[in-house]
Amino acid sequence: MKHAACRTLAGALALLLMSSLAWGASCTGSGHKTQFPLPTTLTLQRDAPIGSVLYDTHGWIGTGVASASCSGPGTIWQDHGYRAAMTATSLPDVYESGVPGIGIRVAWANNANRPPPTMSGGSYMRYPRTEMQISATTYAPAQLWWVQLIKTGPIASGTFQIAPIQVYYHNLLTNELTFPASQLVFNKQGCRMLNPAITVTLPTANLHHFDGYGSSAGERPFTIPLECDADIHVSYRVDGLQITDSVLKNSEGAGMAKGVGVQLLKGAGGGTPLVLGAKAYHLYTGEMPGLSVIPLVARYYQVDSAVTPGQVITTATLTMFYE
Repeated sequence: MKHAACRTLAGALALLLMSSLAWGASCTGSGHKTQFPLPTTLTLQRDAPIGSVLYDTHGWIGTGVASASCSGPGTIWQDHGYRAAMTATSLPDVYESGVPGIGIRVAWANNANRPPPTMSGGSYMRYPRTEMQISATTYAPAQLWWVQLIKTGPIASGTFQIAPIQVYYHNLLTNELTFPASQLVFNKQGCRMLNPAITVTLPTANLHHFDGYGSSAGERPFTIPLECDADIHVSYRVDGLQITDSVLKNSEGAGMAKGVGVQLLKGAGGGTPLVLGAKAYHLYTGEMPGLSVIPLVARYYQVDSAVTPGQVITTATLTMFYE
């Protein structure tokens, strides 16, 4: 009798568990999958900063709308993100891609009728995955993705190894984005300064060389030597503490001259004033890499009604641009 009672109890317990599973929360419907190949070559400026966008879909890619009909009782969940472990970088929502120095950022938009105009308007894909409670109703999640590759450090050629991205409405896989493993060949592009720190020594000037505001004296030509890659348009910008558009301010303190600054001119002599803080075009490098120089002239420039003798010391920084 005792054995029979145990068997009856076990059977009732099994029936109760089966009933609970059958009547729990669930979603039914259909899903969409997209396989998106990443670029096999990238060309980047030599001095591009961390965080530079190397590749951008410039909008939402993917087509189709999935369907999910969710019902209870019980709590219904939606979760999305990378299906397997991904290593986060120091940049927001950017994960290692398998290629040294390149991270990936992906967003998903679930509204096919009104997709957001920017990537940030969607949901960024993360690991660990994002989970949220949703209502028991019908959903139509769009298959829309925005993909960026971001510079995270020194870049080298390598192979993309990125976990699949999946969206689940409870138990139903509605959206999936995969990236096939592919080799990326990286090419640097830009110019290298052959002398990263240049000191220009102006000749000694006497007070009688200056005859009023805007007068100048002591011209000294100098060049900034570059080694540039092929097929790029090169521009530059000079920045510094300035008095006028083209005149750098002299340092202050004991023994420093007053009423005078340093003006920069474009060209090797007799050129036009270089506008500080503005981009200036240099050249197109052509089909072959090679050497180039940026010719400039520095000279004293009177910026007040009178000049007081002393030293003239000022500094400026050079920023290169490539297109």
